[in-house]
Amino acid sequence: MSEARYDIYFRGDLLEGFYADFVKADMAQLFKTDPARLEAFFSGKPQSVKLKVDRPTAAKYKAALEKIGAKPIIVPMGEAIPAGAAPSGASASASQPQGSDAGSVNQPETEPGGTSDWAVLPAGSDIGEHRDIQPVAVDTTGFSLAQTGATLVEHPERPAPVQVDISGLSLDEPGVTLVENPERPAPAQVDLSGLSLDEPGVTLVDSDRTAPPPPPDVSHLTLE
Repeated sequence: MSEARYDIYFRGDLLEGFYADFVKADMAQLFKTDPARLEAFFSGKPQSVKLKVDRPTAAKYKAALEKIGAKPIIVPMGEAIPAGAAPSGASASASQPQGSDAGSVNQPETEPGGTSDWAVLPAGSDIGEHRDIQPVAVDTTGFSLAQTGATLVEHPERPAPVQVDISGLSLDEPGVTLVENPERPAPAQVDLSGLSLDEPGVTLVDSDRTAPPPPPDVSHLTLE
């Protein structure tokens, strides 16, 4: 007898407490693809995820998808997907159905009335996405509790102020000029006895231009 094979589908059904945007992002990371390429998987129409797989592979896909909040539809290879089928794992029993060798892979069951994008959760339900967050182990062996009222932050000792000797300083009377203007040096004496003023309109600078040279003598030149 040949080993049973299974087909895995997904149409956008989510486990309780998960949201499509987060599941889509996690599924894109799981399958290493762009989230925009997964739009068809959330259209409500079954899309094939993996076909003709053995029982361990089907169980592996089922666990991986349910971990991120996606509800897969798993049927024996070649069989049609029942109308309104919903995956097991949310409400179906984990036991193996009679007459099937699917092992840990459960058969889909029918949801009456189909599915809806909206659902009302019971009062007090956690509407956040369920994620397995491992607590961080912090080593506190080096810590201890102080007595009530103890000062937690000690003020460091401030250095003593520098002692400045001001015995040689004194205060002057109000209105006294504190900064005296230093004496300015006497202006330099310049001898102007050799200078005189000329009449108005006189050219102070004579142009020293020589006459241009005479033109060269070309009388002895002829043209052939």
